[in-house]
Amino acid sequence: MALVLLVLAGALAVSNPVKAQSVQGDKLRIVQLAAQGSLFMGVFNPSPSGMTDTYTSRVWYFLNDPAVVTGSDVQYHSYRCQLIDVKYNVQVPSGAVVWNGTQKKWVSPNTGKVAKSAVTWKCGLGTWVDGQRITLADYLFSYAMDWEWAYQDGKDDKYYSQDWANALQSVLSKVLGLKVDKVTDDYIEYTVYQDYVVPYSKWGTAVGNYYVKPSFPWELYNVMSEMVANGVEDKAFSWSEQPQNGYQIDMIDPDQMKYFKAEAQRLTENPIPLWLSDKSGIGAYLKMWGVDEAQAGITADIAKKGYEAVISWIDKYNNAIIGDGPYYVEKYDPKGMTLVLKLANNKRIGYPGEVNGKKLPWDPYWKEIDIYGTLSAQTAVLAVAKGEYDLYWYAVTYNEFQNILEQYGNNLKPIKSIAVWWSLNINFAGNQSTGLVDTPSGVQFNPFALREVRYAMNWLINRQYIVSQILQGSGAPLFGPEVSGQIDAYARISTVAKAMSITPQGDENYAIELIDHAMTTASERLKAMGHTLEKKDGVWYFDEKPVTVKVIARVEDKRLDEGKYVAQVLQKAGFKVDLLQWQRSQANKVVYSSDPATLQWSVYTEGWVVRGIHPVTSTATDFWFLDYYVAPNFGAGSKNPYTLRQVVDAVSNGDVGKFITALGLTYYNTPDKLRPFLNWTGYDFDMLLFQNSWEKNGETVSIDNLDQFWDLYKLAYALHLYNSPRVYTVETWRFFLTNSRITVGMPDPISGVGSFVSARSVKPVSAEKTTTTGGQTTGSASSTEAPSTSSTSSGGGICGPAFIVGLAVLPLLLRRRK
Repeated sequence: MALVLLVLAGALAVSNPVKAQSVQGDKLRIVQLAAQGSLFMGVFNPSPSGMTDTYTSRVWYFLNDPAVVTGSDVQYHSYRCQLIDVKYNVQVPSGAVVWNGTQKKWVSPNTGKVAKSAVTWKCGLGTWVDGQRITLADYLFSYAMDWEWAYQDGKDDKYYSQDWANALQSVLSKVLGLKVDKVTDDYIEYTVYQDYVVPYSKWGTAVGNYYVKPSFPWELYNVMSEMVANGVEDKAFSWSEQPQNGYQIDMIDPDQMKYFKAEAQRLTENPIPLWLSDKSGIGAYLKMWGVDEAQAGITADIAKKGYEAVISWIDKYNNAIIGDGPYYVEKYDPKGMTLVLKLANNKRIGYPGEVNGKKLPWDPYWKEIDIYGTLSAQTAVLAVAKGEYDLYWYAVTYNEFQNILEQYGNNLKPIKSIAVWWSLNINFAGNQSTGLVDTPSGVQFNPFALREVRYAMNWLINRQYIVSQILQGSGAPLFGPEVSGQIDAYARISTVAKAMSITPQGDENYAIELIDHAMTTASERLKAMGHTLEKKDGVWYFDEKPVTVKVIARVEDKRLDEGKYVAQVLQKAGFKVDLLQWQRSQANKVVYSSDPATLQWSVYTEGWVVRGIHPVTSTATDFWFLDYYVAPNFGAGSKNPYTLRQVVDAVSNGDVGKFITALGLTYYNTPDKLRPFLNWTGYDFDMLLFQNSWEKNGETVSIDNLDQFWDLYKLAYALHLYNSPRVYTVETWRFFLTNSRITVGMPDPISGVGSFVSARSVKPVSAEKTTTTGGQTTGSASSTEAPSTSSTSSGGGICGPAFIVGLAVLPLLLRRRK
């Protein structure tokens, strides 16, 4: 009950974020689990291999301002950069450039071609934390590096990395050029021309392929580029791995700083690199763009000062992380596992948007942020409760802090995160009418080859039981591959599940009726083939042997209990069950890599790590992936053969109008609009969402509208559910623990305090200068540095993600208490 009250209190305390003129908090103290004795598991560098582990990426939240962010409303929002315009089918102008590493020149080879889209960005400049100006040169150099390191220009190209190629070649192949439209002291405006478009999403078109926003001064970037290409003082450096005689380049590693300094010092002698030199042809394009070299930041004096600033920074702070965010690394002690971030005095210019009427956090709330590593989760939890730390930046289960909560309940505020979702992967190898499978040991019967048996699992499984009894309230029922925090897709999935009469509690008797009907129907077909399938004393027999199914239950977590439960209900349905209690490596090898026709498994208690809030363009791959690519194993290429007509029959007895109403279709909202799709299969819908265009019966259908997309998503899910290659069971919850002296202004509905926006919104409770009027909680607002975005937010009340989090946790934890 104490946890319930704390979570509810956290929900009620949410107000509009305060736009601070001055920093309101002194020191934020964060502790994180460092089980392997290291604060970081990855490195800080600008390559695709940099900032990839959880802890480097989270620290990076405070050191860098991203161009755009994703909000709890599952939408993109401007941050350092503002999306100005997206145009379609635009002719590429002569000033749109790419870097050609073979010619070692800036070129415009696509002039006159028609780009599918032209995306215009306005990005704030200001200064880096070392005081140097952010200039056009930083943008051009970052853009050039992507091309340079992604493509191999000759056999012995030292400026080439396979990791960059893997990450960027498919992206850059669609980029037709970048044109600079305007440069001022405060911002740069540029347009990317590309053969890429998401017709139903302006933001998807803008960010789905490529845009430029530098994270470091170009001089620092060049230092690292040269270190990797040529080495320093007989030491080798790599973007992605540790060479035998050297380092994976890391801007925070104290042992590497002398090499950074040496390379920066060498480059002061010839400060302008090839990519910004006269030889590259950049001068002609600068003139075309109406920008002189000084304004662009491309002069020998500016470059030399940039390298000298890098050297001075390393001398003072013993690291080379020079970003554009509100903080810098003042001290790092790898052995002591401590990191000190201090408030920077740099000029930050950005265009932060709003999420549900609340301005995104821009001004910093703390003068200092200290991050500590711990080897003991229990020690960290207790320390947060005692007030020694403000946040344990590692999500834990309720059981891990239950006892401490009883003693220090008033000091702890849990923030929910959705960690993993569970599903039952079902092996449906075999004939879909008879269930027969040709195995290495002869013909066998697989009940899950029968669609009706798989479909019945949606009622046989009591998802609410799994939540309350196995997860002890730390979770919620799940009906599809998107968790509750992914509000756009989750709402559509819930609508379809309701239309198909699937509930959290299920219906065991109805499920057994469906299974018996499917098995009896198959038995008639099998009889004609000389086989027997009959139910005796509540058990199904095939050719006089009990029909046996193999349930793989993972032993590392509570999926073992889920597997035991699944085995029990399958036994009630008349099957003999072999419960295989396996670890990850053995289970994954058999399930995802072996031939399913060998029938080594029937049901697998799989778990999927939640990928965080993601855009609609990513959601489009859901059923291609889970209905086609990994059904029943990776690379299976299973084609859902069932048609929309069959689903309409199941949902509304063939009444298309009632079906449209039940699914809440808004684009295909009349029978005449939907009828052309009645003979479409699940595979057709999967591929249409995945490819954005699909031909069927000589006609091509393309997605041009967001309402159309979501209607097609619902239809694809309905067919996925009807086919049931996997049965979704629950989402599981973990909790970040915060001390009562801080609050999270914009908690993430999926990751809790694990996202950029949520981390930047952590603030002292004293910053919650609220007044209460008529039951509304409102916050004060003041101006921000961001040009042309100053506004006053008002109202708010007890709504939004934090309130949803609080209410969602309450009934399940109350049920646990009972």
